[in-house]
Amino acid sequence: MRPGIYVYALLAAFAAGPATAQVYEVIHPDIQPGGFELEVLSGVTLSDVDSGEERAAHEFAISYAPFRFWKPILAVELAKPQGEAYEVEAVEIASVFLLPFGSQSQQAGHGDAHHGHDHHGHGHDHAHGGAAEPHYALGIYTALEIPNRGGLSHGAFSLGPIAEAQFGPVKAIGNLLLEIPFEDGEDPGIAYALGASTPIARQIDLGLEAHGAFEGALGDALPFDEQGHVIGPALYSAFDLGQGRLLEPRVAALFGVTEASPDAVLSVNFELKF
Repeated sequence: MRPGIYVYALLAAFAAGPATAQVYEVIHPDIQPGGFELEVLSGVTLSDVDSGEERAAHEFAISYAPFRFWKPILAVELAKPQGEAYEVEAVEIASVFLLPFGSQSQQAGHGDAHHGHDHHGHGHDHAHGGAAEPHYALGIYTALEIPNRGGLSHGAFSLGPIAEAQFGPVKAIGNLLLEIPFEDGEDPGIAYALGASTPIARQIDLGLEAHGAFEGALGDALPFDEQGHVIGPALYSAFDLGQGRLLEPRVAALFGVTEASPDAVLSVNFELKF
């Protein structure tokens, strides 16, 4: 097949979309004091969906770091149910807190990785095209999700550690979040997001991501096959737009590993730092 046919097929799948869509992102513990970040996260499930089920999901987020240790985030979540118009699903108020345990290179910043809350990573830092010096960083992520329908009583609060480490060209990131739903009768759950990447060309990193959630893990947990878990390859890059602006795109193809997971998801995220 010619390359143009692959591109056409990819765009057609994204536009025509398909089991319940989610956005996915790994949360990085990096903060640039005095810097703004704009994020656009998108997820399209590449299989048929029933009427009323979400075929596409998007999140738009903005953040500003007033201090070296704190980055507050405001996000709006949208969804496109099958056969219906886009709707605002929720508003999220989140924060990244950077703990003073990281190596000096990470603390100073170093040049560029829900709904399922596997999610909402805000702030990426891939050292594209070269082997960065070894470093590690540790932070805390918090998020209050307020649904558009049902109010705070149907929302949730997430809290947990986010960690990053790099040895030679390989970078690994892990998130582990406790999710506390405010709805009566719902037990707390645990969500995770894992990623590892390495440079393969100038300004291009190749990685592997895994996302999932154990709903009700601290109570009446569902069987594993009824939980949502996905895994798949991802590509990362970064483009210097000048005047202190950095664009970081990421695309991932995630595949379900349980019956409750979507068969396949096209996940595309963009972040603009300035």
